[in-house]
Amino acid sequence: MFEIQRQCNNSGDYLAVIDIGSNSVRLVVFSGLDRVPSAVFNEKVMVGLGASVEKTGAMSGKSVEVALSTLRRFRSLCDQMEVADVYVVATAAVRDAKNGAAFTATVKKECDFDIKVLEGPEEARLAALGVLSGEPLATGIVGDLGGGSLELARLEGGIVLDTISLPIGPLRLKSRFGDERRALKSFLKESFEAIEWLSHCQGQNFYLVGGAWRNLAKLMMREQSRPLHVLHGFKTSKTDMTAYCKRLSKLDSADIPFGGSLPPRRREIIPTAALMLLELIYATKPKEVIASGYGLREGLLFEKLKTEERKQDPFLFSCQALAYERSRFAEHASVIFQWTRPIFKPQSRNPVLRDRLQYAVCLLSDIAWRGHPDFRAEKAVEAVLHGNFVGVSHSDRAYIAVALNQAYGASIDVPHIAPILPLLEIEDVMDARVMGAALRLAQRLSGGTVKILTVSELRLSKTKLYLGIPKEFEDTANDIVLRRVRKLAQLVGRKAKIEILG
Repeated sequence: MFEIQRQCNNSGDYLAVIDIGSNSVRLVVFSGLDRVPSAVFNEKVMVGLGASVEKTGAMSGKSVEVALSTLRRFRSLCDQMEVADVYVVATAAVRDAKNGAAFTATVKKECDFDIKVLEGPEEARLAALGVLSGEPLATGIVGDLGGGSLELARLEGGIVLDTISLPIGPLRLKSRFGDERRALKSFLKESFEAIEWLSHCQGQNFYLVGGAWRNLAKLMMREQSRPLHVLHGFKTSKTDMTAYCKRLSKLDSADIPFGGSLPPRRREIIPTAALMLLELIYATKPKEVIASGYGLREGLLFEKLKTEERKQDPFLFSCQALAYERSRFAEHASVIFQWTRPIFKPQSRNPVLRDRLQYAVCLLSDIAWRGHPDFRAEKAVEAVLHGNFVGVSHSDRAYIAVALNQAYGASIDVPHIAPILPLLEIEDVMDARVMGAALRLAQRLSGGTVKILTVSELRLSKTKLYLGIPKEFEDTANDIVLRRVRKLAQLVGRKAKIEILG
């Protein structure tokens, strides 16, 4: 049902992306060109190339000097890591500065990097592809806020439809408007009203990309004491984000709650970034605001994949990679998944989503086997809640965590599970527990082998849960197995019965 292709890369397949932005210069080295690229090295240096572009039209000598020093270091690191390919892109600051061409020529001379200066629409398109890489079903508006520009793109059906780049990053706006909030607010409103296609996406989602907006989302999570602080997959309603941005945009940067966790240069632009998001929410009226951990860099790599590779589910791809790394029986996932199907009612609020999550549970079911028996449940839950996954929401992580916690025999009220339960409806909590109990039964019955699962079956009647076992395998169904059948039966509101099939 869920086919995932595996790829094995050698260290010689390393590739890197260097992103020269208006605020920072970042190097990310990836282990290879996979459906979900694994970062083996990630370094960012705050440079501020775009800080003076609005006033002087040029990047300052000091910022250029820091950028060159950073890029020389990145060149050395890439050489030492034997990186096969290095993709270097530059955005608004280099694109718009009158000394941008001189800068790229100097970088070529000193670092031997060929910089591709992205035009605004192309930057918006790559950011949108990055969002699609992490959320294949994303529909709505992607907003990528850099220090010197704002890129917007419209997504529908996995396709990037419209793009636009506006030279209105927070650094430029602060330089132009200072503390004149009312004038800035009026300017933003007029700028967004001029984009005709923005109104076509009302009621869809708005996806946040870029350092300023991602930091804003992180601050919101901390202020609201969210049970998970993972950025990717964080979502909030239009109403909540509107109220948060309205309040944040009026604060001095020194007074931002939890703002002390940010570098001063990042913290200073948060009020402006909040006002920009607020005006975009007014213009697009989104259903939800969702943070994406993926953006331009990932979009650049996603575009280089083959068509069939792009179609793969990014979350299940990562689950399978983790399963083959840590599990004993990763190849059994499909068999276990099919074996559990009869106990789940066909009608569900979202049967496709439930099946996807339950298949992920099967893939991850054995990832904690090396842990101490008393802490395997905690180890498995930790891997799911804080793993570097995309294509999965906070509630999805909670569902899988509850299921694995049950599969390892832990109580539902243990400290590592209780805080995340509010992320789920009670129906989903029970559904996940049933999946976990079925998995626990399958593991005990089979002992890690496939044969018994292909010849036995689960069956529900109005009053009973039956485990049917062929007579030749009768000896596998002892009291230990019966106890686990009873636990599963209790969760589905039935009485347990083992029947020997003739």
